[in-house]
Amino acid sequence: MTDKFNYAKTAATAARLIGRFGAAATLRRNSGSQYDPSTGTAVPSWAEYPCTVAEVNYEAKDIDGTLIQASDRRLLVAPDVSQAPRTGDVFRLASGAEVTVINVKATAPAGKTVLYDVQVRGA
Repeated sequence: MTDKFNYAKTAATAARLIGRFGAAATLRRNSGSQYDPSTGTAVPSWAEYPCTVAEVNYEAKDIDGTLIQASDRRLLVAPDVSQAPRTGDVFRLASGAEVTVINVKATAPAGKTVLYDVQVRGA
């Protein structure tokens, strides 16, 4: 008899814990630009996706100064965000700070996303 691991339950647990220990945030993705005739310039247009994130510090041993810098932060993002984070996206955190996505690792055993581990940089 083979036991199958319940990844959906694991994803729900991750979302619950991130919700409990994290905070609301907004994933922002540049969806092109709109021409503003009053200024004669192109203005970025952003698509926004609500999500929940838990901010975690990198351990000192992980900071190499190149790939991971001392000011970088790590966000654990609940799997129920409607769009998967990707490099170049921006997170607006509960504090009002905006940080840019540098790297994303999805934990997705058997194709079921359990959480997103996101490296961010910025204010």
